[in-house]
Amino acid sequence: MVRINPVNSIASVLAAAALLAAGSVAGQEPTDAERCASIANNPDLAIAHCTKAIESGRHSGADQARLFLYRGVERAAKSDYDRAISDYDAAIRLDPKTPNAFHNRGSAWANKGEPDRAIADYDTAIRLSPKEASAYSGRAVEWMVKGEYARAAADFDTAIRLDPKSANAFLGRGRVRFYSGDFQRAASDLDQAHKLEPNPYTALWTFLARKRGGADAEEVLDRETRSSRGAWPATVIVLYLGRTDPASVIAASTHSDPKTQRHQRCEANFYVAQWHLLRGERERARPLLKEVQDTCPRNFMEYEGALAELRRLQLR
Repeated sequence: MVRINPVNSIASVLAAAALLAAGSVAGQEPTDAERCASIANNPDLAIAHCTKAIESGRHSGADQARLFLYRGVERAAKSDYDRAISDYDAAIRLDPKTPNAFHNRGSAWANKGEPDRAIADYDTAIRLSPKEASAYSGRAVEWMVKGEYARAAADFDTAIRLDPKSANAFLGRGRVRFYSGDFQRAASDLDQAHKLEPNPYTALWTFLARKRGGADAEEVLDRETRSSRGAWPATVIVLYLGRTDPASVIAASTHSDPKTQRHQRCEANFYVAQWHLLRGERERARPLLKEVQDTCPRNFMEYEGALAELRRLQLR
């Protein structure tokens, strides 16, 4: 599952209004700048309008910076992180006081697998906007990737204090505690994340924390996932309920779309590895975790989790 490494959405009426103080006249065709700031779920179209607005010569200073920021967000949505970073660089040159550009550039560095550069940008975003909870969560994820769990936990603590309804922050702090071996408190945080935003992955992680902590968890997993058994990762849930085997999970991760198959195979390897770890089968889990480390997208929780489990195995 893609971890939430927050990026500020450009599909915001307020953002569009902030971009053009003059606004649009009723009945007039929206300008390229307005479309750049308001088009949602169509990155290519938004990028085209952003580019036209940037090249029009009609905008400068902070307005031009926002156009680069918006285009960068759309390029990041296409996983074109190098060009997104180039746009964020331009936004920062034009307006070095905007925390959103640093925040989003930090997310892009994170998605490229460069945690140190991501942390540096999150540091600046936090300095410029110290009450933005999502920046702390984003930085915490990079501390987790580096194995610095105490610093990650401190950032998630701050994120939760600033936004007590953030499922992402509870999910993150739960993972930190899981990686640190504090399974009881991990289960509490993960359960809270599931209550705030129920989905199969929060249910799976809560199950794993409870089982690693020595508690029974199958009944709760069964109850919490009955409505999500049709699609992936349903086979993983069935495995944890004792109704199938690891080979069936790997087989079920196959998909006609290569990108989807890569993502599902990443998850299958991680959750099958966890199944082996629950049984004390460390040497069967190790190659699966190594494959996750080598092949999974860097912005997947399972990648981060594999790093943590491999560190744990090295200590045994």
